[in-house]
Amino acid sequence: MIRDITIGRYFDSESVIHRMDPRTKLMGAIVYIISLFLVKNPLWYLLCLAVILTLYKIAKVPFGYLLRGLKGIILLLLFTFLFRMLYTPGDVIGSFWIFSVTEQGIVKAIQMTARIALMIAGASLLSYTSTPKELADGLEKAFSKTEKLGIPIHEMSVIVMIAFRFIPIMLDELNLLMDAQAARGAKFGEGSIIEKCKGVITLLLPLFLMTVRRSSDLAMAMEARGYTGSTETSRMYPLVYEQRDILAYVIIIIYFLLFLFLKIIMHVI
Repeated sequence: MIRDITIGRYFDSESVIHRMDPRTKLMGAIVYIISLFLVKNPLWYLLCLAVILTLYKIAKVPFGYLLRGLKGIILLLLFTFLFRMLYTPGDVIGSFWIFSVTEQGIVKAIQMTARIALMIAGASLLSYTSTPKELADGLEKAFSKTEKLGIPIHEMSVIVMIAFRFIPIMLDELNLLMDAQAARGAKFGEGSIIEKCKGVITLLLPLFLMTVRRSSDLAMAMEARGYTGSTETSRMYPLVYEQRDILAYVIIIIYFLLFLFLKIIMHVI
């Protein structure tokens, strides 16, 4: 499952979403996540699923990438589903040992699991269609006014960029460690879940040491190039809104207003 994690990886394509301003994509992702938190009826997640699948189609990102990204968190989704189903009070449908399955628990479990899965799908699409540099520039430009409030948005955007760059690097390092251990006889794909977890734990220390070494190299490289954290530096490609970004903002606003309207109507009914 670890090899299937795709979050943080950029998928190169010539789609219209790839060419959009990163600020537009950030706003779209924020609105999409907010709409997920406003949902209470599990059937509403079908609308959110249709939206995210349409965006993947427009971005020309294969659905296989989406499925691989969700496969990497299947244990988290399974744990969330079982926890919410077994520990939510309500009308009991069935029980075994010390656990009781309730009608409300099943609804809450579906709601929470679908919310997490769709949030991961939305965040993954953002990373598939934007490089870490674009995301950092978009974040800094979108929240540049917060500098007056003493919020170090430039440093925060640099941290976000480094974090996004380190995710695929750490996964590649982990894959190399797993291959090296497998060559020595380790079997990560066999045995019970507990045995698999023990096998992964043995990789954490060397992975941590590799991460510290790469972090140290990055810090020295940034210092050697004279990085001081100043926001006065110029940019080779300044962010400028184009017509497709304006159209995207209109679609985002219409989506959110339509979502609120339908939610109010359904709530009243």
